Amino acid sequence: MHSSFHSLRRVLGGVKFVFLAAAAFAAAGCHSHNYNSGYGVAWVTLTAEPGDFASYVVNVDSVSLTDKTGNVYTALGTVEPVDLVKLGTVSELWGTATIPDDTYVSATVTLDYTKAAISVMVGGVPQKATIVGPSGAALTGTTTVKVTFDPNHPLVIAPSYATTNAVRLALDFNLPASNSISYATSPATVTVNPYMTAAVAPADTKLIRVRGPLINSSADLQTYTIYERPFYDEASNIGSLTLFNDANTVYTINGTTYVGAAGLSVLAQTSAGSTLTSAYTTFEPTTTPAGGAGKFNTVYVIAGSSLESFYTQNLSGEVIARSGDTLTLRGGTLWGSALSLANGYFAFENADSQVLLGPGTTVTAEGNATLGNLDYRSIAVGQRITAIGTYSLPSSGVVTLDATSPTAGQVRLQSTRAWGQLLAGAAGSASITLQTQDGWPASVFNFAGNGATTAQDSSAADYKVDTGTVDLSGTAAGTPLWIDGYTNAFGSAPPDFKATAVTQEAAVPASLQVTWSGSGTTSPFAALSSSALSIDLANTNLASAVIRIGPESIDLKSLAASPQVVPTAAAASATFLPSYAEGNAASGINTFATFATFATGLNSAISATAPVTAFEARGLYDRATNTFTADTVNVVL
Repeated sequence: MHSSFHSLRRVLGGVKFVFLAAAAFAAAGCHSHNYNSGYGVAWVTLTAEPGDFASYVVNVDSVSLTDKTGNVYTALGTVEPVDLVKLGTVSELWGTATIPDDTYVSATVTLDYTKAAISVMVGGVPQKATIVGPSGAALTGTTTVKVTFDPNHPLVIAPSYATTNAVRLALDFNLPASNSISYATSPATVTVNPYMTAAVAPADTKLIRVRGPLINSSADLQTYTIYERPFYDEASNIGSLTLFNDANTVYTINGTTYVGAAGLSVLAQTSAGSTLTSAYTTFEPTTTPAGGAGKFNTVYVIAGSSLESFYTQNLSGEVIARSGDTLTLRGGTLWGSALSLANGYFAFENADSQVLLGPGTTVTAEGNATLGNLDYRSIAVGQRITAIGTYSLPSSGVVTLDATSPTAGQVRLQSTRAWGQLLAGAAGSASITLQTQDGWPASVFNFAGNGATTAQDSSAADYKVDTGTVDLSGTAAGTPLWIDGYTNAFGSAPPDFKATAVTQEAAVPASLQVTWSGSGTTSPFAALSSSALSIDLANTNLASAVIRIGPESIDLKSLAASPQVVPTAAAASATFLPSYAEGNAASGINTFATFATFATGLNSAISATAPVTAFEARGLYDRATNTFTADTVNVVL
């Protein structure tokens, strides 16, 4: 049986429906006018905070905004099926919204769980879960989440006929705070109570993915413009945006890699309207304060047949085994406009899938122009990839993508993240005990064939890493490491992995997750002040309290004391705004940009009728001081 979820696509309308820009807006810095259009522009981005999920597919239906006098306007209303797990490391530009110039105090996001599909990991294998709501009944239909902006940082839309005064509306769906998983049932049960925040600037520095067909380009300005077509959408154009090239921007176009102006020149020669592009960008503010206008600078771009084609399909996932020229992928996502899927353009595969390679397969590295000559032999076990080719579903029921065609078969190597404990380090090399690769436990990988000889095949017990310029000779054995990079070519180990970045535990993003049993608690904290808080580990309703760092799970009760949770010292800017929030989907979520105002609001909000049921914070954990420095804190009431 083909165990896929096929996405649902439909379009909503609205009473006061203010959709997207009818004309193509240029980026910040374009000509502005001296008259008032009555409308302004908001760039709406969506990201998610990771949880224990292999896939989390739900429809995001619409975003509406409420102004200071109570008027409600729909900013975006194009329904998009989204796999929120894919947004754990990036933000996605959902669309450019044209909105009446006004001051807005809250945003309401509508989600549709009618066709939702959630998969959790059970023993390293994706398993489609049963989805229920807070009452325990099956969750169907739409649900809304109203988020009130920090009163000191409302969404202010200024009039403009261009994006000169555009602002960013950053939406953040929190998977740990929104869901609880019970593995006591078979299949597992996920209880959903959506929790998200909204702000005029994000509480992270993730790259922003901007996807859509090419409109035009300018060699003089070093820019190109696209119609925005987010996620897996194959039809909609939700506004437009001009993107700025950089001398170091890496372009992968039709199977060839370019850097800087050379890439933009090649992109300019492709067909407008039919060349699809996907740019991973940074946001550079051009005005202040937070949420002011800015421009999107490209870090790397994938375009043309290297991204999508009407005549081919794509399959992405983690290579867990290779036999000859056949790859086995786990956690695969299949997509493509020509697929005959029941309700849309993409499907998550709970079962393992396969990719067929051959000498004609073109291989590139996404966002990396330094890996040298790549071919079909470059793909080893442990590598994350996206393959492009022809899809089939043979009688075996195993989804198969044939990427052998010299004209259409391609594979993009994607940056892969290894997590493990240091065994021994030296200048330029290290060996680790591999714990996970891109979140998949080391036990699921069959490393046979990775080595130059059978005896040299990769081993999770002694995984060898080329650390480049990083010297770990002075780092203590047992130190947890987060290593980004690419596997060595198949049949070439050792080393098993080539690092592009090595990060020690104290600098790895962490999540502090706490839940209380029963109806919750009115006294969750041992201390709560304007500058810090700590969890009360003696609370009789405390069900679980852990710090998650990669695959590590540190039980707070195993520590000498409850960690001090303190706010980040980073100043708010147009690219970063700390987020502290409390509430729930039923009564609304209130956000605060300072910890002091959050503490005051939280003290007032907690009551016998609104007890705390869950807590999640994101930031950095310092073992030496037992301090958790939080960029965000989310309290579920």
